[in-house]
Amino acid sequence: MKVSQDGQDATKRSGIWDIIPGIKIDDFLFDPCGYSMNGILPGGYYITIHVTPEPHCSYVSFESNVPQASYEGLILKVLEVFNPGKFLMTVFANSASIAHGSLKQLEKIDCLPRYRRNDHQFCSFKNYYLTYTQFSRPII
Repeated sequence: MKVSQDGQDATKRSGIWDIIPGIKIDDFLFDPCGYSMNGILPGGYYITIHVTPEPHCSYVSFESNVPQASYEGLILKVLEVFNPGKFLMTVFANSASIAHGSLKQLEKIDCLPRYRRNDHQFCSFKNYYLTYTQFSRPII
């Protein structure tokens, strides 16, 4: 609240507005701190973001069901906005999902600009696949 007047102002100033263009956004800035946003696109697709900017437990969550053949561009946009010290990513897909090919692509990404992969897990379930990847910035 020291930087932005309300949720809409925070959404624009932070760059969240540009993560997925064309999304209809409902956002809220909490007093004394915190931010929440839900966005929808035609077809039932959504993104949701929650920010808890506490010095002792700062946390951001980004969740979406927007289908992507490749998630690398979306990941880079989210990282640019939030600049986390570490992050984890979980992708669910099945053989009919547009994201199905991205599961193998994510397996090959062992580093991103300023980040190094620490862990990567791939799980095959009866009706879907899950990939979990954890990245952090190297300590220099």
